[in-house]
Amino acid sequence: MLDRVQSFVLFVLSLFLRVPLWLYGKYVLPVLYVLPVFQTYKTDNFVYASKLVEEVVNASDIVDICRAHGFEAHEHIVKTQDGYLLTVHRIVSRHTAIQDLTLKKKPVVYFHHGLLTNSELFLLGESTGKCLPFLLVERGYDVWLGNNRGNKYSRKHINLSSKSSQFWDFSLDEYAIFDIPDTLAYILNVTRQPKLTYIGFSQGSSQAFAAFSINPQLREKIKLFIGLSPAMIPRSLSHPVAKFLVTCPPELLYAIFGTRAILPSTVFWQQLLGPINYMKVVDWSLVYLFNWKSNHIGTTQKQVGYPHMFSPSSVKSVAHWFQIINSERFQMFQENVSQLYSSVPSLHSKLHRCAPFPVQVIENMPMMLIYGDQDILIDMDTTKQNLMRNLNDLTLVELQGYEHMDTLWANNVVEQVFQPLMKKLDEVHKNENLSDTDTDTSSN
Repeated sequence: MLDRVQSFVLFVLSLFLRVPLWLYGKYVLPVLYVLPVFQTYKTDNFVYASKLVEEVVNASDIVDICRAHGFEAHEHIVKTQDGYLLTVHRIVSRHTAIQDLTLKKKPVVYFHHGLLTNSELFLLGESTGKCLPFLLVERGYDVWLGNNRGNKYSRKHINLSSKSSQFWDFSLDEYAIFDIPDTLAYILNVTRQPKLTYIGFSQGSSQAFAAFSINPQLREKIKLFIGLSPAMIPRSLSHPVAKFLVTCPPELLYAIFGTRAILPSTVFWQQLLGPINYMKVVDWSLVYLFNWKSNHIGTTQKQVGYPHMFSPSSVKSVAHWFQIINSERFQMFQENVSQLYSSVPSLHSKLHRCAPFPVQVIENMPMMLIYGDQDILIDMDTTKQNLMRNLNDLTLVELQGYEHMDTLWANNVVEQVFQPLMKKLDEVHKNENLSDTDTDTSSN
């Protein structure tokens, strides 16, 4: 009986919260969008810093972004074991012939993005020289960028519609069990290489930790793992709104945000607000929720990065992170438990314990973690404790004053992050031929 009452209350709350938002989005915002005052408001005399910046900001997808920089993105489709179709991108120079990709076996480097982003994230530097994948292509590496299910590039399933709640019923568990191993297996099969280097940003590192911990065969395929701002067990968020969302149960999150995608209308808001106002809103939101000052990220970098920064994910994946923060354990998603057990904590703890991702089993894997000392989403002491067996193969690079996004976009990211990273990468691949580069090393 109590379960039914609780479900009814959540249903009413869901209607109270979501119906006004639905009406506002369907009828009010479209009217505001065409009003002359909003047309003037959103143009706000925006001036691009360069032609490259203009082309990247206005690019519709990763193919256009690569072409603006003088590269090409070849698209591949990976079918996961549970039926999702994921797009992965292989980055090559315009001078690379198709047969060269087959004949020349180059060291493979795979990039994976963070939460609420996609593969474009790594190509959003304000110049070609600030985009790590392009630098590695020029250095002679075979570079691939992956995507999670549900984002801009992976909205297909062999049976499910992306409009259904079933399509969005996934968390970090599915990323670790299906997306990462299936994607890496596909890439190694295409390139005919036994191993690759994995570079993950934020949740892209978390997914790697999770996948490596439960899949011994996958660990054998990793030559080097590099984590940029590697989140495992984030610190508790301090802002009252963020703290409320983190501590509320998944059912309440579903009542507020629904059971499908989160951040589904980012492009609409970009168009409504215009470039400068949208940049201000993103800046304000990052300060408000995470206290990120972004002191090391310039205005031009924000102009390039913010329009392509966000991409949908499931509400459940966000709820999963909130569970990890609350439990202070890097664990799998905890499904709903009986009301009887949850109402009696001592009984619940005896009868139900959510399985952790056993990252302690990872060992003998060359690993480099690069992070900022001002990143509130990183608890490196806890991370090191979880990686105790791998400490002899672990290189830590702590950057003073760096926040979460700085490992990709900081003004001095080339000197502080990219150069040490490429040095480590070259050391691991020192016995392999990297002399046949595809293009010159000039940057826009």
